[in-house]
Amino acid sequence: QQQLVAKAALCSLLLLRSVCLGKMAPTELVVLIALVVACVHLPAAVHGHGAMVIPPSRNAVDRVLPEYQNGGFAQGYYGCNCGNQSGVGCNPGTRSNMNGQPCLWFSQGCTIGCETCDNHTQHTMGKSLCNSTMEPTLPKSAWTMNIWAVPGSSNDTYRYHPWRAPGHAPVVDACGMAGGAHQRGGGAAVFAANKFAAQGDLGSKALPKSPSGATWRAGTSVEVAWGIRANHGGGYQYRLCPASSPLTEECFQAHPLPFDRNVQQSLRYTNGTQVFFDGTYVSQGVRPAGSTWARNPVPRIDFDSKSSGQPIGWDACVPGPKAHDTTYPTTLACRQFKSPACDDGPGPHPWHPIPGKSFPTGDVEGNCSGDFISASIVDHVVIPRDTPAGEYVLGWRWDCEETAQIWSSCGDITIVA
Repeated sequence: QQQLVAKAALCSLLLLRSVCLGKMAPTELVVLIALVVACVHLPAAVHGHGAMVIPPSRNAVDRVLPEYQNGGFAQGYYGCNCGNQSGVGCNPGTRSNMNGQPCLWFSQGCTIGCETCDNHTQHTMGKSLCNSTMEPTLPKSAWTMNIWAVPGSSNDTYRYHPWRAPGHAPVVDACGMAGGAHQRGGGAAVFAANKFAAQGDLGSKALPKSPSGATWRAGTSVEVAWGIRANHGGGYQYRLCPASSPLTEECFQAHPLPFDRNVQQSLRYTNGTQVFFDGTYVSQGVRPAGSTWARNPVPRIDFDSKSSGQPIGWDACVPGPKAHDTTYPTTLACRQFKSPACDDGPGPHPWHPIPGKSFPTGDVEGNCSGDFISASIVDHVVIPRDTPAGEYVLGWRWDCEETAQIWSSCGDITIVA
């Protein structure tokens, strides 16, 4: 948002200078006015990130570096477990496997029915990025964003984003791209280069094998978990690919893991406490056919009714007075839905800044909502009984609904008979 305001201010100054000096042709005046309007009305860049926590992923290989201890991160970049660079005020606890930069491996500019992603688009405002004829398949009961809108209407601005047809949007790489783009960009499309990887690297190619210590027996139910850094709604799936095979999306989609619905979903807080609840699962219209995806149970919190690609007609989220450099959301309508995991608490404003921040500055959470870095989302998946013993890579894929983005993690496991 600050970048967009700066652009608009610069455009306005240029406009005023040129007009005052009488050095602007009518056509130039029209162009500059259009530029100012575009700067003001573009949706704000959104920081949305997540990563696998159990088992630890290859994407978190840099968590061993000193700058990432206790959730800290490199100066001028972005952290996965803390709101400040130093790690002060943060205790990742049960999310320590998300230290480092595992939440910075993703694909963007990906809409359903397309063959490729464009590597930069975050909000499509109800448009397909490839003019695909594919329409959403997700039942409305599993929506996580904009749930008041009529499906297919002009207000249904997220309808071609990945979660609206789980698994049907492409990815740049099945293990993610470092920073989500070849060059540093907005929306936290950043990655601090280190000895393991650099901006634009592909996870399936660049990340080394990183033994997690996880040994799973075929035919059993095993615990998996992932964490949010910034929330874009949507849902996710866990998949396998033999470690001896190329780590392609096709390989992972050939081996989706079913969720064990005999075990409740849960939130495991960083201090080790845990709350259990019934998850929401989707099998209709998904890819691969016959598989199951889980809805993200943590609702997104918006800061206003304008900045995250919301439709023009939505005005239920009311911002409050300034608090440092941003406004707090002050109505429960800013929360996209009520989480099945807990009650956020009383009052119209039950949010607080994420750990490591004294002010909201774009990142708030409730007891089970928002940019929720205080817990992991825990599931159990079943390893099919006929899975051959050997070395595998577990893939986690999070299809977002608010944005045209997909987050990915890959972790090494061993399966025994």
